[in-house]
Amino acid sequence: MRRLALLLAAILPACGGSPGRITNEQRAPGAFVTERQSFLVGTPSGLTRVQLDGSGAQSLVPPSYGLLAMNADASVMVLGDKDTNLYVRDGSGQIRRVPQLDGRVGSAALSPDGARVAVVRHADFGQPQGVWSQSEDDAVWLVDVRTLAVEVLPKSRNELVTRLAWERDGKGLLLGMFSSGTLRLDLATRARTPLGKDLAEVAAPSGGSATCAATGARLELVGFRGDEGIDLKGPGAARRLVTVVGRKRGFHDYQATIRNPIFAASCRYALFEFGAALWVVDAEKGVVGKVIEGYEARPLRAAPASAPAP
Repeated sequence: MRRLALLLAAILPACGGSPGRITNEQRAPGAFVTERQSFLVGTPSGLTRVQLDGSGAQSLVPPSYGLLAMNADASVMVLGDKDTNLYVRDGSGQIRRVPQLDGRVGSAALSPDGARVAVVRHADFGQPQGVWSQSEDDAVWLVDVRTLAVEVLPKSRNELVTRLAWERDGKGLLLGMFSSGTLRLDLATRARTPLGKDLAEVAAPSGGSATCAATGARLELVGFRGDEGIDLKGPGAARRLVTVVGRKRGFHDYQATIRNPIFAASCRYALFEFGAALWVVDAEKGVVGKVIEGYEARPLRAAPASAPAP
């Protein structure tokens, strides 16, 4: 998991720069946010569920784990650690390791139905660096979320897979190869064929978006990597949404000032990272408030209601 945002505010002054400040009226989100929506956020306490207004923060996963993939309500999460081991957290909250993939997890993706995890491996770093490429291939490991049973789909070539995603219908996997473009792996036939489209066009969607699906409005960074703030643009909308002043870059400071702007479900509010925190802005009134110390907010859908007992 990326933790650099949490150190940014402390590092910049030491490098002769300044992180700048937000000039919009700043208030506690609870004073102006009127909608309820949950997000999963990386925080110093680990992966945390929190409401849009900053209330109800609940730590779900310790900070020793990083998030590789999850389903829409985070009832299933695929986790990794610094040693590139693989773990699955199910609806019970239990975190279980998949030992067959110890120390080799490159990329992982959760199927649209949340039942299987697809994994590709990186090189075997236990070998001399000069022969790492000999252990790179496009084999895919399928892990059953419920039982942790592992099925291996044999390799077709000795080439590293750099990106991995499921198709929206769950019938195929998309493999972004190091030098061969993108391949589609059909799970029924196990055949790999070149993909004539960009991976993002057919991959199952994940995370939030900087574009509002209902209106077409967009969140656009202003200045180099958001040094001046965020603009709201789109049909009937073109105005400054967040204003940053005083941003000065020190030696070798290339870090983004504003990161990962996304709309909330209704598009009335937008979330973004600034400094070491997650912020919310009212897209109509331009009021800004700090939600929580953290980064990489992922919107969560409400978990389906349990079926009544017979």
